Amino acid sequence: MSNNIENIGNQYTSEKNKKKQRHQMKMRVVKKRIALFAGIMLAIIIVLSIMLVAQKHRNDTDAQERKHKEEQFQKQQNEEIALKEQLNNLNDKDYIEKIARDDYYLSNKGEVIFKLPGDKQSSNSNSSNN
Repeated sequence: MSNNIENIGNQYTSEKNKKKQRHQMKMRVVKKRIALFAGIMLAIIIVLSIMLVAQKHRNDTDAQERKHKEEQFQKQQNEEIALKEQLNNLNDKDYIEKIARDDYYLSNKGEVIFKLPGDKQSSNSNSSNN
């Protein structure tokens, strides 16, 4: 049916056709601009998403490392407390005397130490515990 219709070649129809063509050109330019801006926005979103994932991975890694370092710090603090306690014990004369009597069978003047067969096993276990 549209094949049977012919355009009238007057000024009004030619202006309408030119106006229609200009509008179509503007719409093409607008569509191209929208597509360009959409592409740029999509690229920015993709880059930001990649950065977000990388930052999250880095934060997780740092959190694990921090936890490991805190555990090491806690172990070192416990070791320091044990060493300070041992140092205090070594400065105590009663403790040194007890160790000398139990582990090395030292005695005061006039004391006699009897060594029994069962004492050797108990003294070894005591010295390994201390």
